[in-house]
Amino acid sequence: MKNDITKIVLAGEGGQGIQTIAKILSSALLYAGYNVSYIPQFGPEQRGTPSVSFIQFSKSNIPYPKFDTADIVMILRRRAIKTVETYIGTRTSVLFDSSTIARSKFSVNNSRIFAIPATKLAEEEFGSKNQNILALGALAKNFLDYPKNALWQEIAINLAKKFDGNKELAEKSKAAFDFAYEFQLENRKFTKPEYDTSENLILKRNAERIAVIVPKYCKGCGICILKCPVKALSFGKTLGVYGTPTPDIDIDKCIACGNCFRFCPDCAIKVEKK
Repeated sequence: MKNDITKIVLAGEGGQGIQTIAKILSSALLYAGYNVSYIPQFGPEQRGTPSVSFIQFSKSNIPYPKFDTADIVMILRRRAIKTVETYIGTRTSVLFDSSTIARSKFSVNNSRIFAIPATKLAEEEFGSKNQNILALGALAKNFLDYPKNALWQEIAINLAKKFDGNKELAEKSKAAFDFAYEFQLENRKFTKPEYDTSENLILKRNAERIAVIVPKYCKGCGICILKCPVKALSFGKTLGVYGTPTPDIDIDKCIACGNCFRFCPDCAIKVEKK
């Protein structure tokens, strides 16, 4: 690690645990003897709005918590790019989630752009709640060279309430962290962003009804599926705001009762009679 001030930006969407891993990283850096500045910035997280953390650490004093250009930027969702792209300079090291963001989304042209398919790995191997742990492990190892066991200790302390009584979650989180710490970051060939949120509306219709599903609003909570009295809803293949599946509807089975719209916390689905 450097002895001068290192400036870090962590960005994603509310609900991904951006602030959680920012707090863990800040605590770990304090434990290592650094002076640390941590400034959170977020909107109404339940809507999937950008969530950003600004961290600085140094062996010397940190005179001011704000900065113009970061040394390290980590981005876990495409829609967060616009919020933090001004902090990316030609010498900034960038780490992004290649399973949700295409490399072409970054206009800056340098060789310091790296990736880990955190969402894909979490969904397919370690559980969706561990995408932030995967990202943190990759960041700490490749950009900060932070000791592995010491960082896991900070993770275990900060997530003790979540791990308490949930042995499976604790074990999967540890496995995800260990995997990310040894993961060879992508630099030239990147994973296809198949877990990116769809911007297109889903329309289903027949002679009597029309259904509209808005993936960018859907969190994949499944409440609409549980509340459908005729089992016309099930999870489909289109991805919502957190990279989780959105509902698919059998429009011929649907009776347009309005339950899906009534119970959806994000107004992501609606069925109307023609």
